[in-house]
Amino acid sequence: MGYRQPSMAFQLYDTRQKQQVDFVPLEAGKVKIYNCGPTVYSTAHIGNFRSFVFADLLRRYFEYRNFEVTQVMNITDVGHLTEDDRADAGGEDKLQKTARELGWDPFKVARHFEDGFHSDRVALGIQNAHQYPRATEHIPDMLVQVQQLLDRGHAYIPEGTGEVYYDISSFPEYGKLSGKVTEDLEAGARVEVNTVKRHPADFALWKTDEGHLMQWDPHADSTWEGYPGARPKLDPRINRGFPGWHIECSAMSARYLGDTFDIHTGGEDNIFPHHECEIAQARGATDGQFSRYWMHARHLLVNNKKMSKREGTLYTLEDLKAKGYTAKEIRYLLLSNHYRQPMNFTLEGLDAARASIGRLQNARDLLVEREGLSEPSKATDVNEAISKLESGFGESLDDDLNTANALAAVFEFVNTVNRLQPTGAEAAQALAALDRADHVLGVLSKESKSGTISKAELDGELDQAPSPDRAKELLAQQSLSPAELRQVALARHAARKDKDWPTADAIRDGLKALGVLFEDTPQGVRYKLP
Repeated sequence: MGYRQPSMAFQLYDTRQKQQVDFVPLEAGKVKIYNCGPTVYSTAHIGNFRSFVFADLLRRYFEYRNFEVTQVMNITDVGHLTEDDRADAGGEDKLQKTARELGWDPFKVARHFEDGFHSDRVALGIQNAHQYPRATEHIPDMLVQVQQLLDRGHAYIPEGTGEVYYDISSFPEYGKLSGKVTEDLEAGARVEVNTVKRHPADFALWKTDEGHLMQWDPHADSTWEGYPGARPKLDPRINRGFPGWHIECSAMSARYLGDTFDIHTGGEDNIFPHHECEIAQARGATDGQFSRYWMHARHLLVNNKKMSKREGTLYTLEDLKAKGYTAKEIRYLLLSNHYRQPMNFTLEGLDAARASIGRLQNARDLLVEREGLSEPSKATDVNEAISKLESGFGESLDDDLNTANALAAVFEFVNTVNRLQPTGAEAAQALAALDRADHVLGVLSKESKSGTISKAELDGELDQAPSPDRAKELLAQQSLSPAELRQVALARHAARKDKDWPTADAIRDGLKALGVLFEDTPQGVRYKLP
């Protein structure tokens, strides 16, 4: 991205160490990240997307700092039970519950909501991870890790059950991430006792349930089709069933990132039990370190309350679009609050995000326009402004992704550039600096809404001018893209060349009706889309 390497290291708050520490990559110049992804049993809401936008911010910032990033985000499409607030979850599989309610096959449910997640993710500017492994497509990886845990004495099979449980007494570090072990053991004693377990807080690695719609036979050849490694010899007592929720992430991260990688992220609700159990599984199965750093986004409130379906505040992206807000405005609001602070999401906050993006977008559009001007620039302090932006922006994000201070540096830069009004090469340099910052933020449109089409361009493209009827069709739309605006301007220019003044005037009136500012100047035509 052209960003100068900072004098200070990137510092992040590591949940396990419970302090802010210097990030030291496993391999210089490279970073491997695992993000806990969606459970695809329903439409993702803005609380889910706060965690996903944070993960995207982290990935984009590493790219800004010229790291080679490998990012993996799982898709949970089996094994996540409804009662998931303790290590050994109970209840019905969340995906199966939705399948029953909709009358669909559970695999159809999973693909439907997975497609919806990706559609929303793209709209929010969340970049593609390098891998999106589905739990249902990595059952062999999970069985391999289950057998490793059995072989190393961390797991057991209660007699006659065909199920496999993790023995938390075998891993003394269990609880180091969350610090909630004692409380959980007490909670485990209060729930219905599972008499086959050695300890109430032991959790399932592999479960059996004849009523579960998604099941696999560990010993069938069909289960192992496509598995790239050597098929292990499984304990014959493991019966047909399905994986526990926690085993998927420790198994799939090992598949794609190895036994030791750099950073694991998720929402704070993942810390316990999910991430605590992941650590026990991964560290128990191999001699690897698993994730070296842990980062968690805090909860999101709406109007200072927990999101509520009953109160209509369990907002999805479509809910907010229906209220007139854009995905970029939602993204801006989600990343403007520090990921480690509780966030209060309001419609007034979205209004403020709209205004902020408008200021930044206007500044970018003006730089694009001034970049094309041939007159000498009178600005002499552009390089100083760029240097100040990159140091302030970079140092803020090096401080555990302090987005509030990073945004303040961007707005200070925009104010300076608007005052300096650079042209030509200086405008191009300022534009490049703003775009480098926006690679991290991801809120600006690279398609400028304002600009000047020179007389030379209009004359040179005259043979490509659309007909008056085509111009009329374009003007009948509710809005115009910059490319469509250019076509209309060419049609008007052709009409003026032909001295067809009624057509030229009608096109100008049509632009005005759409709210397009359109001005003839000595250089050509200047425009600004609404």
